[in-house]
Amino acid sequence: MNFRVLIISLSILFFALGTAPQVLAQRKNKHDDKPKELSEYLLRERQEAFLEGNKQKLLGNNAAAGAAFSKALRIDPNHDASLFEMSRLYYQQGRTDDAIAAAAKAAQLDPKNIWYQLLLADLYKNTGQLDKIKDVFETLVKIDPEHIEYRQDLALLYTLENDYRGAIEIYNQIEDIIGVTEETALKKRNLWNNLGKPEKGLAEIEQLVALHPHNSRYQQILAESYMETDNPDKALATYLKVAEIDPSDPYIYISLSDLYRKLGDEQKAYEALLVGFANPELEADAKIQILLTYYSVDQLFNEKIDQALELAEILAHTHPYDARVLSLYSEMLFRTEQYDKALAVLDEVLQTDSSRYGVWEQKMLIESQLNKNQQLVATSTIATELFPMQPLPYLLNGFANYQVKNYDAARRALESGASLVVSNDKLLSQFYTTLGDIYNQLNDHQKSDSYYDKALKIDMSNALVLNNYSYFLTLRNERLQEARAMASRANDLEPDTPSYMDTYGWVLYKLGELQEAEKWVKKSLDASPTPDATVLEHYGDILYKLGRKQDAMKYWQQAKDTGQETSEWLDRKIAEQSLIE
Repeated sequence: MNFRVLIISLSILFFALGTAPQVLAQRKNKHDDKPKELSEYLLRERQEAFLEGNKQKLLGNNAAAGAAFSKALRIDPNHDASLFEMSRLYYQQGRTDDAIAAAAKAAQLDPKNIWYQLLLADLYKNTGQLDKIKDVFETLVKIDPEHIEYRQDLALLYTLENDYRGAIEIYNQIEDIIGVTEETALKKRNLWNNLGKPEKGLAEIEQLVALHPHNSRYQQILAESYMETDNPDKALATYLKVAEIDPSDPYIYISLSDLYRKLGDEQKAYEALLVGFANPELEADAKIQILLTYYSVDQLFNEKIDQALELAEILAHTHPYDARVLSLYSEMLFRTEQYDKALAVLDEVLQTDSSRYGVWEQKMLIESQLNKNQQLVATSTIATELFPMQPLPYLLNGFANYQVKNYDAARRALESGASLVVSNDKLLSQFYTTLGDIYNQLNDHQKSDSYYDKALKIDMSNALVLNNYSYFLTLRNERLQEARAMASRANDLEPDTPSYMDTYGWVLYKLGELQEAEKWVKKSLDASPTPDATVLEHYGDILYKLGRKQDAMKYWQQAKDTGQETSEWLDRKIAEQSLIE
């Protein structure tokens, strides 16, 4: 092997070991920093190596590309293009310091090459060297003074270094080139605020508005700036000017409302909201959010209930095909106990979009609240068909059928729905409780008791189950001591509940404890807002057993006069003036 070949082989070995930068330094003429002129032969050799490197790079052969660029640099250590390419390869290999050294040298050799400067800036950025990035962008601005993005990046770097005045000066330079813009005015305002000089920041926005007096957006920014600098009167005047310039602006009246509220003028704040809500250009989402946040607190809602309803109604009229809007309006009507109107609005929603389960649920709950049981049967039946995996429609269907005495239909719905309940013991308990009531009506007492037991296994403190279970056991004269314990527990859990007090009194009656029975049933009567036929009849029976027959007759007659359902013996009791059991 001759000497020239040996040198080349060693150079390739040094590159593979990652020592190319050192080789480059050693090959440099230590007596002369100026690059030497290359012969035509060497220039051609360098060019061929460089082209080969680019070819291999395009093919994805980075090792071969690096070898070729390294060859070009052995021929000419000051070949800036090869240094640039080697820098990129070094960075891909994770050799950040080598990448920076190569890029810095390329930029030094050709300081006006923008690509070299940008690569160097990117490398400094990735290594967190902000001060050096700033120097690079200072250079880029000198290379291309009209390139605004370089100045913007430079201003950002000044800002990151907390040199707010330096950043302001850069933005001033940008404005000298392209004029005052919203972006530069806002950034300069923020920078002045950071310097504790909000009045200078305000002046930047005032200058922007002076240059564009008919731009309503800039006027709104100015109004917001006045509010931030505690100039509410100027803010109000500016908002009113916006309303004059562009009365169709969808947000101006919302901003005005907010300002009036801050100034303590609630009436004008509300009037501005009315105008804003009536504007169809203001998105429904924004109006919904305002209504939800402004009226979400119960106390505030109760104080401004009329305003809430009026805004919700305007919202519904302005966006009549938006199911969310109509649902919200229905909710407002429901909260103000306008149940029939709420149902009518929900029906409108379902006519245009029957796929919204939440609307069906809301409709069913209102029908249940109003005891519209036949209507609830129909609604819940459709809901179970549309949403067969939702358990609540089955529960409400079962409950409604139970109320209209369709016991078999109720049983089927509840047993189907109970199988769909997952990880919701409270809901499952409601299914079991209602099934217990239904099987009692079907005279299947074994299943009735079984479902009550299942409900109590989930929650031993379920007062409704304790009461109903106790009452039906009492009617059957079964397990009376157990019934007494359950009725007592129900009253402890929810005292002053008329039906629970009656149940406990009736158990005591069945056990022969007449004095205590009379006391508890009387308490039930006194606590009831309206007369209950069953309780009145019970009280008459107890009085009869206590020897107070005339008083018993009076309460039996009152029970009959209610027109409610009573025991099958009440008419005979009255006719024969005697207790019949």
